[in-house]
Amino acid sequence: MKKSKVDVPLSKAKMTLIILGCLLFVALGVFMLFNAEEMQTRKFSPLWIIGFGGIAVLFFGGICISVIKKMFDKKPGLSIAENGIWDNSSGVSVGLIEWADVLGIRKVNSSGTRFLLIDVNNPEEYINNAKGAIKRQAMKANNKKYGTPVSISANGLSIKFTALEELILEAFETHK
Repeated sequence: MKKSKVDVPLSKAKMTLIILGCLLFVALGVFMLFNAEEMQTRKFSPLWIIGFGGIAVLFFGGICISVIKKMFDKKPGLSIAENGIWDNSSGVSVGLIEWADVLGIRKVNSSGTRFLLIDVNNPEEYINNAKGAIKRQAMKANNKKYGTPVSISANGLSIKFTALEELILEAFETHK
C-alpha cells in the first residue's frame, strides 16, 4: 500500500436503500400500533402487538434519522492513513483508530451483514470517548458480543466488503 491517504466515500445509493428499508419497517410499526385489536392472535395480545409496533417505530425511525444525517455528511466514510483509520461510515463510527492501538482485524457475519472487527488494546477508551449514550451502548454491546467495540461495515460506503477488507488488511500489515 502506498504511504498516502486513501479515502472511501459514503455511498448515497446504499444509504437511500437503507432509508427506504427503515421507512418500510416504520410504516409496518405504525400499522401495528393502529391495528393491534384486529391483529391479535392466541399468542399475541393487542398489548404485545402495540409493543412490537412501538419498538419498530423507535428502532427503525432512529436508524433512519441517523442515516439521513449521514447522507448530508461531506466527509469521507473512511480514510486510511499512516496514523490509522478514520471511521465515519455509520452512526456508531468511532472516529480515529490509531494503528498503535490495533491488535488485529477479523471479519464476522451477523444477520447477513459482514463486518470487520478491529481488535484494540484499549476498548474502554474507545467506548468512553463515544459521543452520545446510544452510541456508547452500541459499542458496549459490540464489545460484550465480539470482544471489541470497533466494527466497520461496507453498508454505507461506496466499496464492496471484500475490497474494504483487502484495503484495511494491507494497511494494517504496512503500519503495524
